[in-house]
Amino acid sequence: MFRRGHERLFSSLRSLSLEMAKNSHKLNVKPAISKDATDVLKALSETVGVDSTAPHFSFIDDPLTIPSTANAKRTYFMAREMGKRAARELAEEWPTLFAFDRDLPRLDVFRPNKTLDPLQVDPTEANLLLMIEQREVRDAGMLYERMRTEDIPVSEEVQMKLLELVAYYNGHDIPFSEWENWPGMRNFGDDKHGNRESWQNGSVADMIFETLPRNAHSTSIMIAALCKYPSKANLERARNFFKDLEKSKETPKREAFDALISVSSIKEAKMLLELMFAKKVKPTAATWNSLLISASKVEKHSDRTEAFMKILGEMQQCGMQPTLSAFQIICSGFIDRSLSSSFEESDRDTSKNKANNDVYKNQLKLAISWVSEIVGHLEKRYEQNQAIEVFSSNCHLFFVEAIGIAYRASNIDVARRIVSLYESKLNKVKMPSFITEAQFYNRYLQLFVEKCDNINEIETIYRSFVPRHVSVSRTLTKLIIEKLKKQQSWPLLRRLIEDGISSRQMTDFSVSSEFRQLLLRIEYHTLSVSEREEFSSLVQRMVSIWLEFSRFTEDHPVSKRLQAKLSPQLISDCALLLSRIGEVEKAYELLELILNEDAREGDEATVTSQGFARHEAIAELFEDALRQKDASRAATCLEIMSLNSNRSKLEPLAKRIHERCSLTEAQSRLINGFVRLRPQ
Repeated sequence: MFRRGHERLFSSLRSLSLEMAKNSHKLNVKPAISKDATDVLKALSETVGVDSTAPHFSFIDDPLTIPSTANAKRTYFMAREMGKRAARELAEEWPTLFAFDRDLPRLDVFRPNKTLDPLQVDPTEANLLLMIEQREVRDAGMLYERMRTEDIPVSEEVQMKLLELVAYYNGHDIPFSEWENWPGMRNFGDDKHGNRESWQNGSVADMIFETLPRNAHSTSIMIAALCKYPSKANLERARNFFKDLEKSKETPKREAFDALISVSSIKEAKMLLELMFAKKVKPTAATWNSLLISASKVEKHSDRTEAFMKILGEMQQCGMQPTLSAFQIICSGFIDRSLSSSFEESDRDTSKNKANNDVYKNQLKLAISWVSEIVGHLEKRYEQNQAIEVFSSNCHLFFVEAIGIAYRASNIDVARRIVSLYESKLNKVKMPSFITEAQFYNRYLQLFVEKCDNINEIETIYRSFVPRHVSVSRTLTKLIIEKLKKQQSWPLLRRLIEDGISSRQMTDFSVSSEFRQLLLRIEYHTLSVSEREEFSSLVQRMVSIWLEFSRFTEDHPVSKRLQAKLSPQLISDCALLLSRIGEVEKAYELLELILNEDAREGDEATVTSQGFARHEAIAELFEDALRQKDASRAATCLEIMSLNSNRSKLEPLAKRIHERCSLTEAQSRLINGFVRLRPQ
């Protein structure tokens, strides 16, 4: 019975399963989604984000070498890039050393090919075209001349491409600013390829132009090239070429119109624009930018501003959206450059400059209103989910110009909006990290610090910008110091001093003195246990640095140049700080240097004889010695105070030593005799 019951149960389960299988939906396996090789990395990047308080990604290989100043960043970045270039040169020169590499997948970037030598390579059109594509300007010109010498034919199409290359770059190799593979040279390299501003007469460009037929294409190339180097002779020659095209009833290319518009007066530029419409040459954003460049040359400020407004109105009528480079041209033309420089360099309050100051302020007021309108226009684009794309290499300069106007106008609200625009995900225009971007954030940070009264907010933004975006500078340090004088903040002061150490501000007399005064104002007993440890460690580190710099006494030019002697004021401040953290022995070892003639005289002197110890610091040390009833230390303080005090001021101090300390008869006679020998 039991077995028969189980069979019925299993039979019921099987029939139920079959019934469910009939009614259930079939499982469909979807095909695999094809993914790019970098999709996972992009997803991770969007998830993780950027730590704004960390150093820049380029400098996090070794924490000991993280640079803080602009010069240190440049040196670090260039040193690393030069190492890569040296490795690339080795791979190009001795490729057989890497012949047995079996890396999978094979990466051609690690096997660079040596640049073709125009004097040794086969003189073929294919090699010439390769040099043109790689923008090897000089080499391409040399190979072309070699091919002409050897009567090797070059097609008109290739000659036209070569003309475009050599005319645009004036026969020189491309400048460092256009190097794609080496950002260090692109941003920091000093271009020494000769004078690029003057046109090379009789160059390869002229030779090719004379060889090619005079048509709209070749002539337009020469017009655009000559306008790029706008000397009086070049502009006259370019305009003559343009007249020749009009006589032959050929239509110049848009690039020729754009180039001539940019170097013409606003009246002539409008005539050229009308001619473009008449010849049905469609203007682009580059054309309108050229017209704005022409308008920016108008001398009278009111006429220049009116020209900007009319051009923007025409663009709106044509359905053109201004690019960031267009806004940059406008922003750079709001304030007269001569007036701006004289305002910044001169005394603003003198009656002599009062008239210029009023004009400058009026122009600045108009400029900040325009910037606010432009920012509002860009914000509306963001609201419509329109991205700001890169149009030209000057697009990023708009943010620099705009933040500069906001900084000079002290308008923190507009500055915040500009920074928000730049940091938006819809903005595709980015600035070079260690040059323009550093200048952009530095102006914003300084303006924020000037306007903000909350020390905690100042600390937050300082940590997020320094040294990631903004380098440590003396101006910024002094600005933060002024804020710390009004509101104490141990975390910010500690960070500021650590940045000062990394940027060698400890040898700056003014800044280092301010650091010590801020530390002396900190009430040590109010700090937490961990903060006291930080305070103690920082003070000892600072004292060690000053002592180390003072001991560069070797007879060597570098050592003598680096030496920074200890001043009596510095010694007294450091002694007081050491005393407060419990390092009393070290404090009095420092004070002895003031009284040590060997430390103040001779070639190996470490203490300067100029100046005196700070009276307040020595007085506090004197009081501490009396509380401890230490006659020896009190006498040391008395001797230091005697260097700039007369007998009448020393006698009460000597009397207090007698009252508070247990002196022997010999000690009492010494102190009394020492005071009597001081001048009245």
